Amino acid sequence: MVHRPNVLRTSPARRAVALVAVTVTMVTTGAGLAQASQVGAALRRMRTIERQLDVVRHHRALTGMRIRDLREKVHHELERLGSPGDLGWARWNMARTQLRGVLEQVRSDVHRTKRSAHRRVIRLVQRRSATASWLATWGVFLRCPIAGPNVVSDNFGITVRLPDVPIHQHMGNDILAATGTPIVAPFDGYASASSSELGGLEVRVTGSRGYVYNAHLASYGSLGYVRAGDVIGYVGSTGDATAPHDHFEWHPGGGPAVDPNPLLSVAC
Repeated sequence: MVHRPNVLRTSPARRAVALVAVTVTMVTTGAGLAQASQVGAALRRMRTIERQLDVVRHHRALTGMRIRDLREKVHHELERLGSPGDLGWARWNMARTQLRGVLEQVRSDVHRTKRSAHRRVIRLVQRRSATASWLATWGVFLRCPIAGPNVVSDNFGITVRLPDVPIHQHMGNDILAATGTPIVAPFDGYASASSSELGGLEVRVTGSRGYVYNAHLASYGSLGYVRAGDVIGYVGSTGDATAPHDHFEWHPGGGPAVDPNPLLSVAC
């Protein structure tokens, strides 16, 4: 369900002044889009960890190859020495002792390298697991739904009593933004369009963990299969709205709407 929030039921002049003030405040204070996303930071951390794991594994494999080559050369030299022959027993024995010392050092280096790489891999895997766990809990929205200055109203669950609108509970958060501000997919999924008297132009993005519903769009963007961050529409005031905003709902598992504000506070 969507509604006309009381905060939006003002004169056009006041709405324009308020929107400009909000935009200027957000840009000058570094709020909204200018603030680094915790989700973005976690995703970058995941990519860094994966790269570090690749480097450690590659280095371990490369070191193993070099050590094997060196070990083969030592064995070859030991075989080449054969019997004392013309070298004499003392020099022959010294040469074998030196080569065996090199071989022991190689074995020690192999053991030390394996232990160091193993500890490094364990630490990285633990960090990756912790980051993945955090993302699984809070990183449902990989992007803020509004790609521009915005204000999120934490008004989920309020009882709406407005003229000419059936009494109902508000099932989303209203995200105030200027007309034409891009609305983006918060995660990978399938974007489908619809329209209604209350919601105006609407877009739903269905992903692996549920779907989001956006209402009051001015126009549509990309539909069909989309990636997180793809523009799926633009902020407007179609349907039952008197000022530009995105009515945003989150339906985990395709079930009833739940308050998206905790996730929006992370992503936005």
